[in-house]
Amino acid sequence: MQTTEPKEQEWDEVFNLMSWWDSDRVRRARVLVVGAGALGNEVLKNLALLNVGEIFLIDFDRIEYTNLSRSVLYRESDLGKLKAEVAAERVRDINPNVKIHWINGDIIYDLGLGLIDSVDVIIGCLDNRVARLYLNRFAHRLDKVWINAGIINLAGMLDVFQPGVSCYECGLSGKDWDQIRKRMGCTDIAKRNASFGRLPTTPISASILGAMQVQEAFKVIYGNEAELTADRRYFYDGRANESIYYPARPLRQDCQSHEEWPDITHNQRLNHRMTVSQLLDELEQTYPGQEVAVLLDYDVITELYSQESERSSKILLPRFRISDQVYAAHQFIAGELVSIPNSGMLNRVDRSFPQQDATLYDIGIPPWQILQVEAGPNLYHVSLFGDADHYSTAKSTMHV
Repeated sequence: MQTTEPKEQEWDEVFNLMSWWDSDRVRRARVLVVGAGALGNEVLKNLALLNVGEIFLIDFDRIEYTNLSRSVLYRESDLGKLKAEVAAERVRDINPNVKIHWINGDIIYDLGLGLIDSVDVIIGCLDNRVARLYLNRFAHRLDKVWINAGIINLAGMLDVFQPGVSCYECGLSGKDWDQIRKRMGCTDIAKRNASFGRLPTTPISASILGAMQVQEAFKVIYGNEAELTADRRYFYDGRANESIYYPARPLRQDCQSHEEWPDITHNQRLNHRMTVSQLLDELEQTYPGQEVAVLLDYDVITELYSQESERSSKILLPRFRISDQVYAAHQFIAGELVSIPNSGMLNRVDRSFPQQDATLYDIGIPPWQILQVEAGPNLYHVSLFGDADHYSTAKSTMHV
C-alpha cells in the first residue's frame, strides 16, 4: 500500500488565483464548530475544502438512520457511532492537511472557556434554544463573533452575533424563555438538548445555510468584521428562491449576555486534574493576604435526602451530572421522593468546601476552564492554562 504526504501548497493552488486569498492566514485559523448535524456536516465539509488550519468540533449525540438523508459525512455503517468522532474522521479523509479535534460533550458544561477564547470564530450548528443561549453568553464574555443558522423545509435563517452589535439573548421572546426554562429543568443532557418533535429539513437548505455560515466566518478570519452582516438578520425562502434581510433585534441594556471578562490571567500551573486544595493553595499564593474563592455558575450537590426513609446521603456531583439513575439509587423505599436540601447545594469553592481532595473535574470544572476567582473585594478571571494542550489530541471524550 502506498501513502502520500499531504500536499498543502498544491491544495491551495487554485485558491491562490484569487488576488485576495491569503493561504497563511487561513492555515493559521482556528474555528470552533458546535454541532455535527446536517448544518454541521456542511460547515465542516466547507472548512475542510477551504484548508482551514485547525477545527474544534463538539457534539454529544450519536448517528441515527434519519441523519443519513441530510448529512453528507455519515454512512449507514456509522449508525450508533458518535457524531463528532465520525465527522472528524471524514474531514481528515477530505483534506489530510486540516487538524481537527473532536469532543464528545455538552457545550454548556463540558467545554472550557479557555478553548473558546483561543479560537478566531465560532460557528453554531444547533437546533435548540438552551445551547444557543449559553453559547451566546460564552461568546460575549470573551468578545467572540459567533454565527448561528437554522433550517426548516426549504427555508433557513442566519444570524451573525457580534458583541456590541447583535445578541441572541436580546431577541428571545416570552415563549422562547418558557421553553428554555422547561428544558433546563431536565437533568438528562440528551433530553434537555433534544428537539421537541422532528423538524422537516432538507440537505438543500443545510447546504445553502452552511455555506453562508462559513462565508461569514471567513470575514472574521480575514479581519474584515466591518463586512459582517451582524446588523441584520438573513432569511432564505427556498420555494421562491428569495433572500430577505431584516434589521437585527435591538440590544437590551439589562441583558445577561453582555457581561464581559477582560484581563484574563493565564496560569500555567493550573489544570482540571488538580485538587480543590491545590487550586486554593495556588490562588492564595497569587493573591497573598486575601481570602480566595472560586465562584461557579452551577451547584455542586453534596447531599441527597430520601424523604420516606428519612435518610441523608453524602455525595459529590455537579448538579448537571445528577441523573435519574442517581436519584433511583437513593430510593431506599420504592417510589420515594429524593430531594436536594438547601444545605446540600454549593456554588462557591473555598476552604470550607467539604471535599478538599476532590479534583476540579470531579466538581464539574472542565479542562481549560476560565475561573471566576474572588480575592478579597475583587473578582478576577483565571484560565487553567496548564490544560492548553488538552484539546490538541485527536479526541476528547468529556461526557459520554
